Amino acid sequence: MPFQPFARDWDRVQAVVDTEQWNWLAIEISEIRRCAAVGDQAHDRLALLLVDHLVEVIVGREVNAQLALQLPDSLIGEMKESRDNGVPLSAMLDKAVEEHVGPEQRKRIDDNLRDKTRYLTKKKVLTSQECEVLDRMHEYRNATYHRETLEAGLISDLVLAYMILASQLLARHKPIAWVMATSKPGPVVQPHELSGLLADGLEMDLMVVAERFSDHTVKRVDNIATAVVIAQTLLDPPGDDIQIPAPDDDFGRLLTSISKEHPRLRSWTKRASDLKTKTTSLLDLMIPFINLDRALSPVEPSVKRLQMILDWWEQRQLDEIRGK
Repeated sequence: MPFQPFARDWDRVQAVVDTEQWNWLAIEISEIRRCAAVGDQAHDRLALLLVDHLVEVIVGREVNAQLALQLPDSLIGEMKESRDNGVPLSAMLDKAVEEHVGPEQRKRIDDNLRDKTRYLTKKKVLTSQECEVLDRMHEYRNATYHRETLEAGLISDLVLAYMILASQLLARHKPIAWVMATSKPGPVVQPHELSGLLADGLEMDLMVVAERFSDHTVKRVDNIATAVVIAQTLLDPPGDDIQIPAPDDDFGRLLTSISKEHPRLRSWTKRASDLKTKTTSLLDLMIPFINLDRALSPVEPSVKRLQMILDWWEQRQLDEIRGK
């Protein structure tokens, strides 16, 4: 069957006859392990960036492996034309036409991790849970790298979880090209060795991590709850019998939007506390954590803005008292 190239470099000659294709990933893995072992925030951030890149590379190569043997675009075009002209195709060829990934879709998949994981889920290479967690881990990487908005105390736990998920992905990866004989000096790393390089000696106490994730989200919910009380108090001061409509300005709308979150606080608190019980598997913990995280994230910018405004008011009052 003819090959259908996908990414621009999937079938590089050097990847087949040399050691570079897998040796450089082994070097990256050693850096992930080194950074994760240091134990400070700066190295945890570096480890998160590196393990995310490792996952992107392996996911991309897995997609390439899935697409490499599909029929060429030109042949698919001919079969579509024949079918449109009333010439029936066999069930196998009809399926090949329907499932064919054309150039535009291949480019979208090549450009976006989310499209890659969705494709691999469709092909049953990833489960829907793995797809969801990998996508969210990539968002955490972006929060660390691009926006610096990821909670510092959470990064080390995410690094450990991501390393374990990456090692599981590496263990299942079936590459197109394995390393062949080479005359270059030094050890040759084979694909099946990468998972061990990343995960050997790596241990995760799910009960401890679940408790840390729970404590982290409980603090976030408590922070929102405090903001809700402040917003409700400013909108309807205690002891005031007259109901005054919220001011129709930016601050009034900010207070109103925060106060509307009150009905969800009890559910969020319970979900945060329940994370401590999610100790069956890593995915069993990550999915509810991610779902709660996504529920809290849209509210927190408004809470942060209210806190900044209150801090500014407090500082202004102190300056007036001091005569500044």
